[in-house]
Parts: sequence; C-alpha cells; structure tokens
Amino acid sequence: MRPARLLPFILAAAVAACSDSGGPDTSGVKPPGELTIIRLPAGSAPIWNPVDSFYAKKGEDRELRIYFANGLGGSGEEYARLRVDAPSLLARPDGTLFQVGDSILITVRVTDPALIQFEFEPAGLTFSSLKPAELKLKYGETGGDLDDDGDVDAEDDGIEQVMTIWRQEQLGESYIRIGGLKVEELDEIEADILGFTRYAIAY
Repeated sequence: MRPARLLPFILAAAVAACSDSGGPDTSGVKPPGELTIIRLPAGSAPIWNPVDSFYAKKGEDRELRIYFANGLGGSGEEYARLRVDAPSLLARPDGTLFQVGDSILITVRVTDPALIQFEFEPAGLTFSSLKPAELKLKYGETGGDLDDDGDVDAEDDGIEQVMTIWRQEQLGESYIRIGGLKVEELDEIEADILGFTRYAIAY
C-alpha cells in the first residue's frame, strides 16, 4: 500500500520538473508573454468570414459559425462555433437582465489570422450558469504541427495533451484557463462560457 500513497507526490514532482525545464504546464493564470497561443501554418486556408455577427434572442436557440474559405469563393471547413441556447442570455453589459423576446447583437472577430484566438462582443455580456453559451474551436488546420516548427512529432503530441481554451477579459490582462472538452479525433475543443471577451486555444 505504501507505493500507492507515494504516487501523488511522485506525479507532482514530475509535473514540477516539466514546468521547471521549460515544458508546457497547466497553470491557471498566465500573463500574455507566458502563454503560447496555437498558430496556423503560413499556408493555411484564408478565413472566409473573419468578422461576423448575429442576433442572440432570449427564448430561441441561435448560433454563429466562422469558416475557412474553400478556394472557390465560399465557406469551407468550420473553424469556430458559438451557440446561444434559448435560456442562455442572462444580462447585458450594464447588468440589465434579459426577458423572453429580448435580443442582442453579438459579433465574433478573428483577432489575428495566424492565431487561434477570437474576440467576442459586446464585452461584459453574461450567460446563465445553468445554461451557458457553448463555444467550439477547431485546430485541424494546423495539420498537427502545434508548435509551428515545420514537422509533427512527439512534442506536438505533448502540446495537444495540455492545450485548452483560455480567456482574456481585457487586452493586456492575464489569460485564465477555462478548460474544455477536447475531442482529438475531431481536432476540436468545446467549452461552456459565461461571458465575453477573448478566447484562444493555448498552453
């Protein structure tokens, strides 16, 4: 039984050693200079709708999707999806609660075409903790080269294990790890979100 009791301490030491050596870690808060946001390769498809908007309405399910271009002037592979279900809207940025039938314009913007990072407006909009908005971000366009060094190897596998969705409340502030459900077979991460502004896949 003694080895079993020691296992948590051994694991903790291993994680600490990985962090000290400069490898990825899972700290919950990081300033911008210490967070690595996953990059898209230089030859990736352009983004078809880098800025898009929709009206979310209390009492109705609505969503918006961002796509890569398909090379023929239309939308191709999905890049991001924001879903706001009927009960999800909670309060406007000024704190006013939503009533059934109320709506608000939501805008999603790619902050940099080279980074898997998105900005959501209006800042300060909040969602119900009982039925949060659902955010899905896809990273398949990286081709598996998650460290952007030109090849796919064990380092990329390690990054995929620790990367997740991070939130930045205001430009210049630290990022907060919110986590999410990673579906590696689909190259996507899903997360429930309670408010805006910026979200990224990072580690």
